[in-house]
Amino acid sequence: MRSSVIFALFASAIASEAQSRLPMPSCPAPFAQLLSDKIFSNFAVHLPARTLWPAPADVRTGRAHLYRTVIREAAKRGPDFAGRYTIVRIGCGAATLCVAIADARTGKVHFPEKLMNATALLVDTVTDVGTLNYRRDSRLLIVIGSPNEDPQRTGASYYEWRSGKLHLLRFTPAAKLCSLPASTRL
Repeated sequence: MRSSVIFALFASAIASEAQSRLPMPSCPAPFAQLLSDKIFSNFAVHLPARTLWPAPADVRTGRAHLYRTVIREAAKRGPDFAGRYTIVRIGCGAATLCVAIADARTGKVHFPEKLMNATALLVDTVTDVGTLNYRRDSRLLIVIGSPNEDPQRTGASYYEWRSGKLHLLRFTPAAKLCSLPASTRL
């Protein structure tokens, strides 16, 4: 009995050591350029001269009711996307965010089908890259990771907010953004 416990601990330590030596993908992509102010300015929106007082989020039904506390708290902060909207980040798993968009004028809460959730792209990089990247004065939302937990869509996805919906404009696969060190490629 005692030797089997020692063997199990030893085997666990070896596996843990081997896993820690596996290379993480490195990302030489110029994230500063991929997420530059110039890119966001191509989708600029007019900001009101005075600050918009946010309407309370309508969380009476559906998914909005399920996540009512986090949606209410985020909506109180006011618009941070596309002039009058607030992106609501709802934690729904390790490195995954569920996404809601609250309208500060009407209180309506949108759950975009094209981006129900987003899983972070975990890479070894010196740049701190967020999963959701957006600006208050732009309709552009850039996701660095996997939209809707789809491994085929891991990379950079560019969405434009139009008519109450997200529209995919462009997708760049992670293989073009990130790569394993040459010594570890198969």
